Amino acid sequence: MTRSCAIYQEEDLLAWILGDPDPVAGQALTEHMAVCSACRERAAEYRILHRSAKGLRGGPVVRWRRFDSPFGVMRVAASGAGLVALSWQDESDDAFVAGLERRYPSTPVVCDTDRLASAEEQLTEYFGRRRPRFDLFVDLAALGDFQRAVLGAASGLDFGETVTYTEIARRIGRPKASRAVGNALGRNPVPIIVPCHRVVRTDRTLGGYTGGLRYKRALLDIEGRTDLLRSPG
Repeated sequence: MTRSCAIYQEEDLLAWILGDPDPVAGQALTEHMAVCSACRERAAEYRILHRSAKGLRGGPVVRWRRFDSPFGVMRVAASGAGLVALSWQDESDDAFVAGLERRYPSTPVVCDTDRLASAEEQLTEYFGRRRPRFDLFVDLAALGDFQRAVLGAASGLDFGETVTYTEIARRIGRPKASRAVGNALGRNPVPIIVPCHRVVRTDRTLGGYTGGLRYKRALLDIEGRTDLLRSPG
C-alpha cells in the first residue's frame, strides 16, 4: 500500500470508488485527487481489489474449509455445482489448497467458513451415528468418464450396503474391469460422501482404501457391518 494521506481515510476513498459519497464530500475528494498522488494510488489499488471481489462473487470459484473430525482435521471443498474434495490426509492447509489449484488452475480457490457449514454438520452427524445418508451435491465433472461411472455406481449404495468390485464393474457395463474399478475408487476425491468404503472384495475381505484400512473399518463399523470387520482383510 502506498503512503497514507492525512486528509482522507479509507472509508472516504471506498465510498468514492463505489460511487456513493456524500455529494459535497465527493466533489471535494475529486478535486483533492487531482493534486494528491498518494490518494490516486490508493484509489487505484482499492479499485483493483473491488474488481477482484466482484469477480469472485460473480465467477466460478472453489471454496474450502477445515474442521475437526474423528479422523483428525478434515478439509472439504466445493465448486458452484457441488463437493469436489474431502480429505483428512494432507499435512497442511497449504497442501490441500495446492492440490485444488492443480486441479482447477484457472479458478480462484478461497477459504470460506460459511458456505460449507452444511457439509461439516452432516459429516459430524454421520460420525455420531445420527445420519444414514447425505443431502449434499457432488461435482465430478473434472474426472474422466470411467471414473465418473464408477463413482456414480458407488454413490447409489445405501447405508450399510456393500457390493464387490466385480459387481460395480458389471453395473457400469465393464464386467472384466474390476481391477480398474478398484483403482478408480482409490482415487475418489470425495470419500465418505461417495461411499467407496462400501465396495469390498469377492471373498468379503475389505480390499484397499485411501489412507489405510483402519478408516474403512471405522466407516463400516459406523454403518453396523461388524460381520465384515471380522474378516482378515
